[in-house]
Amino acid sequence: MTERYRADLEPNEAPEEQTAQKVRGRPFQPGNPGRPVGAKNKTTRLLEQLVGNEAEKLVRKGIDRALGGDGRCLQLFLDRLLPRRNGRPVDFTLPAVTNMRDVVAAMAAITNAVNDGSLTAEEAGQLVKFLDGYTKVLGVHDHAARLEALELQMKKTHER
Repeated sequence: MTERYRADLEPNEAPEEQTAQKVRGRPFQPGNPGRPVGAKNKTTRLLEQLVGNEAEKLVRKGIDRALGGDGRCLQLFLDRLLPRRNGRPVDFTLPAVTNMRDVVAAMAAITNAVNDGSLTAEEAGQLVKFLDGYTKVLGVHDHAARLEALELQMKKTHER
């Protein structure tokens, strides 16, 4: 046990008793809204002061270097200007899937594409997730249609 930790305890208070007394929840007192919206932390304010009026010159210099062939500058600018895409378009056409039987054909097509190298395992995994979601939707739709048909049939039998 460190000296600092011992000093924080009451003379007869065990560490377990102290942690049991801690109150969890909001870090502010009731009525204290915390940091105002838009308030900047100390580091941000310091960096803004350091850059000051030079921001335009720095950006211009970065643009000139990127246009001059500096790959790292170009990458930094493009990362800021264009959001990164999650994934890429896949040059693969799934067979039409309109019922549960079609899912089997689609899975076979995905498996064949992985085997012949036209899809990576990661791409196939994403397509399988897509098909899994589609299968769930088809299942729910099928159950709803069957339930509706049964309710209609029961209604007709009670009317007779």
